[in-house]
Amino acid sequence: MPAQPRWLADLPKIRRTITAMTATPFLDRLAIERLFGVKSRQANYLMRSLGGYRIGPASVVDRDQLLHQLERMAAPRGVSSAATERKARVIERLDALAREARPRRILAPPPRRPSDPLPPGIRLSAPGEIAIRFASPEELLGLILALAQSASTDFAAFAVSLIDSPTRNCVCTDAATEAGLETSPTEEP
Repeated sequence: MPAQPRWLADLPKIRRTITAMTATPFLDRLAIERLFGVKSRQANYLMRSLGGYRIGPASVVDRDQLLHQLERMAAPRGVSSAATERKARVIERLDALAREARPRRILAPPPRRPSDPLPPGIRLSAPGEIAIRFASPEELLGLILALAQSASTDFAAFAVSLIDSPTRNCVCTDAATEAGLETSPTEEP
């Protein structure tokens, strides 16, 4: 399939410009060059294919006939319509991305002692629950990163800190909890 001309993507803009040109009934080669962004040889070829004719030494194309031809090219069945819509969607998405706020830097996790498997600011609040203290969204993300790094660095110590936590007040297992057999620390089994 031959390459599509670049001006096909700008077809709606070209049509709006030609529609706004009500003072002149004809467009010459120079006007076609500027509107379509082509050079003189391409403009002459384009004018011939769009129904242009010669008036004296100059080639011209009727403005109304040109608009009719461009509307026919922009019909929904054509390739130019799909290319135009695709370009419009890309431009809209790029504009939306430009308007969005840039992501902020995540603060580095606070330094911690090698013996402590959980980073400062993170503690076990209950079996199966953690509590994280933070002052900003960046600090929260930094603590979550530190927790993930702690787990990946020394998983055995990390797992033990979750099991043998001093805040854990139940001696039952997760299976016993699910079965409803949980006992309180003051009761005797």
